[in-house]
Amino acid sequence: MPGLLPWQTYVLAFTAGVFAVRFAVPAVVALSLLLAAEGVLRGRECRVPVLAVVLCAVFGFAYATQRTPEFPDDVPGWMAAHKAVALEGAVDRAEPRSGHRLRVILDNVSFDAGQGSEPLPGKIAWFIRNPDSVPLPGQRVRTVSRVVPVHGFGNSGLWDYQWYWQRQGVFWRAWPAGREKPVWGARPGTSPAGLRGELRELVAGLLPPTQGGAMVLALTTGDRSRLDMATMDATRSAGLAHTLALSGLHVGFVAAMGWGLAYLAGLMWPGLLLRVPRPKLAVFMAAPLVLAYAWLGQPSASLVRASVMFGFWGVLLLQGRGRVLMDGLFFALAAIVFVSPLSVFDLGLQMSMAAVAGIGLLYPFFRFLFAPRRRGLVRLLSWAAGVLAVSVCATLAIMPLVSWYFGTFSPNLLLNLVWLPVLGLAVMPLGLLGMLLAVSGWTAPAGALLLGLAARIADGLLRLLDAVQGSGLTPVFAVLRPLWPELLGFALLLVTAAVCLRSRRNVPVLLAGLGFVLLAAPHVRVMAEDSRNRVSLTMLDVGLGQSLVVSLPGGHRWLVDTGGGSITYDLGEAVVGPSLALGRPPRLDGIFLSHPDVDHSHGLPYLLERFEVGALYTNGMLPRGLTGERLDRALPDSGVTPAPLAAGDAVALSPGVRFVVLHPDAGFAGGRANERSLVLRLERDGRSLALLPGDVEIGGIRAMLDAGADMAAEVLVLPHHGSRRSLQPDFYARVRPEAILCSNGFLNRYGFPDPGVVEAASAGGGRVYTTGRDGRVVCAWDGPGGPLEVRTEAGACQEFPSDIEVRIGAVSEPDTE
Repeated sequence: MPGLLPWQTYVLAFTAGVFAVRFAVPAVVALSLLLAAEGVLRGRECRVPVLAVVLCAVFGFAYATQRTPEFPDDVPGWMAAHKAVALEGAVDRAEPRSGHRLRVILDNVSFDAGQGSEPLPGKIAWFIRNPDSVPLPGQRVRTVSRVVPVHGFGNSGLWDYQWYWQRQGVFWRAWPAGREKPVWGARPGTSPAGLRGELRELVAGLLPPTQGGAMVLALTTGDRSRLDMATMDATRSAGLAHTLALSGLHVGFVAAMGWGLAYLAGLMWPGLLLRVPRPKLAVFMAAPLVLAYAWLGQPSASLVRASVMFGFWGVLLLQGRGRVLMDGLFFALAAIVFVSPLSVFDLGLQMSMAAVAGIGLLYPFFRFLFAPRRRGLVRLLSWAAGVLAVSVCATLAIMPLVSWYFGTFSPNLLLNLVWLPVLGLAVMPLGLLGMLLAVSGWTAPAGALLLGLAARIADGLLRLLDAVQGSGLTPVFAVLRPLWPELLGFALLLVTAAVCLRSRRNVPVLLAGLGFVLLAAPHVRVMAEDSRNRVSLTMLDVGLGQSLVVSLPGGHRWLVDTGGGSITYDLGEAVVGPSLALGRPPRLDGIFLSHPDVDHSHGLPYLLERFEVGALYTNGMLPRGLTGERLDRALPDSGVTPAPLAAGDAVALSPGVRFVVLHPDAGFAGGRANERSLVLRLERDGRSLALLPGDVEIGGIRAMLDAGADMAAEVLVLPHHGSRRSLQPDFYARVRPEAILCSNGFLNRYGFPDPGVVEAASAGGGRVYTTGRDGRVVCAWDGPGGPLEVRTEAGACQEFPSDIEVRIGAVSEPDTE
């Protein structure tokens, strides 16, 4: 493989500078690795000046900083009070989502909170369910909605929701309030957007109301609103979700149609190829198709970027250039980053660049599978092997990114071997041709016929997917999420291996050594952390829900509650699981479920499906509804059986560390699930470290007080997120906490924690930490007699003096494993 051209090195340096806006240390390390590779792989006379590379990185940092929208510091009072206001704005873009949902980005927004109309800075992401129609860009709308700032979960190492929206200039989220429907202004006159909307409605009306029809609508127009959650979950678990979100893959299918047209033209008019070689003819045929398809798909940012890539590849082909794949990739990267520097943080762009680079680096080593002169079945098998080889190359290149972002791995390449060719060679061509024919009244019946045929083929693919999944042939594994040095080490080793294999040169010891160090160093650090004689309690920021992690010497980890969620969002999958798998295997010694309320239990099925879990303890109650149905499916294969606990039980977590159950008593008569929450006290060698009371309320608290339970603890997790229903001053006086934790979520709609609870709980001098303000909170004790140390995601750190004697509880040795 030829080395990078000097200008391509400068592009990479510029991109590293852009990354430094959010990830300064990784960007500096990546830039250092780039300079090291330059020094090792180039000849002395060809090396680029170090100063020029550094200046490109500095310019990239300054340019991206200047282009970064500033997030507002203050939250308006009406917004903090969850007051619905009148909004008016213009549609910037409308994005149909699965499950008949619509996400509308509003610009030039003004609000009226009762004191006249005022402008609201930035854009709003406005969410609607079951809309009557899809609005057009520029269309005005008036609505009464509740608005909140865009805010992510305060846990390091996770996908940053707030940054995702901030770089697009979106600062707020909103939902309609009440039953009053939005009032839409006049739809813009004849315009490309209006024409696209009419075309989408025409196609939607001709397609059958099946999930196959919904797939065709998504693939031809980008409208995924008809796809139900079952279809999305099935494709996601099979590693095929990317085939339903328009991206470079689909632009590739359309470009392949242009190549097919060029091939047919060469067969029909062979003399044409004497004037225009087939590669150039394919570019001329594909260009209008790619442009039209990018326009049809909303257009989404991913389609625009993919079209830019194919545009540069086409230009290079027309010029008869070599190195088309890699040079076109770098030309596209340079253009995209210069126009929109913050797009380098977009997952779609990262995946596309990594996949194409992986194909360019690795695909040449699979050429032995192909023989141009083969005929018949052997040629067909060679073609199938080529498709599989491309999938393997792309999958290998993006595997670290997929592992980091999603914490899962789907080794379902053989299903891709069937699914992708059928989509690219049948469903999309039939759907697009049917759409074209449906426009004219004369050819509309033929268009409807082709659209229906495409839908039936798509339905067949879904039936195949159901059959394969029913046979257990589409496994999805939770994996260790790599830390950023591992991502750089993997990339460095991949490039080094490709260079050595292609050029037959000796292995560059320096680069290989750096790659292995970057791969191994994070695990050495994690092992050193796990070997410390430390006990920690981490309250994850899961919004208005709860999830607590107890980490013990030797890498043992126990989870108390699993976060909440909804039918479309699972915090176990999005927050709890990725947090646990960051730099560590997806494994838990056990899970305690304090009670079955959805805000504490919704993430449990996912963790049982994906993680290795040693035990499951409950208060004798399990979730019902959607969470209960998922749990019923997950439990049989998890290898665990729920074990009920009651007051007086103790569970050993590791030598010297245990949970003692203080509530509910076996004879407790409280009927509400909250009142029956497990109340657990974390102890180490008789020292009471923390009290975890779930959502227990006054009835359960009074029962513990009347029973004379020893509830003293250095850390208290506020019962029921600090609800007034748990306000009991005698309880807080009995606990005497030094640190008080509350899992409440940012601007939660209930106003948790209640001011009265905060005042009563902190009366003894304890400091209150909330996830809504502080993000993730970590309480740690070094050694049996070490002081309590509290760290928060917001950066605060406080150390409390050790006072072991007053924390000793009158409890016996562990009697339950």
